[in-house]
Amino acid sequence: MAAVIFWVMAVVAVLGGIGVVASRQPIRSVLSLVVVMLALAVEFLILSAQFLFAVQIIVYAGAVMVLFLFVVALLGPMKERRQLRFQWGLALLVALVFGGFLYSMLGSVPFRAPQRTALSVFGTVQDIAYGLFTKYLYPFELTSVLLLVAAIGAIYLSRGGHGIQARREEDDRRA
Repeated sequence: MAAVIFWVMAVVAVLGGIGVVASRQPIRSVLSLVVVMLALAVEFLILSAQFLFAVQIIVYAGAVMVLFLFVVALLGPMKERRQLRFQWGLALLVALVFGGFLYSMLGSVPFRAPQRTALSVFGTVQDIAYGLFTKYLYPFELTSVLLLVAAIGAIYLSRGGHGIQARREEDDRRA
């Protein structure tokens, strides 16, 4: 039963990823990304990583996607649609390069078996905290700074882009 759920969620995640890239409407792209996040959360649950499952739903599918939706809704639809002159050619080139990498990876590179790990600690809070605050401390902190800058930028954009000085001058004119 777990294998069936895995493959169904894998197909849902791939289709959601295609929806992110292929959709012309930004709102639908963000909602497709939410579908991908939820499918990945189910994959974590199948791996018995309940903490990662909860974090995936609460943080990524919840908070981060709400932030994305807020920014997309705030910016609104684009008035003009710019298209690269050779967009289809570039897309074909990227697809060919990706296909070449995939062919070389699957064809000539021998795969090694993954390291054995104790499944009793895989995905636990202690294991994740140890990794976050030792090996991945700098990427973790850079991600928090990036999210803070994104939140400040969203708040700045929601206020119409007026700086503090412009608001003070506007308040002085009203008084």
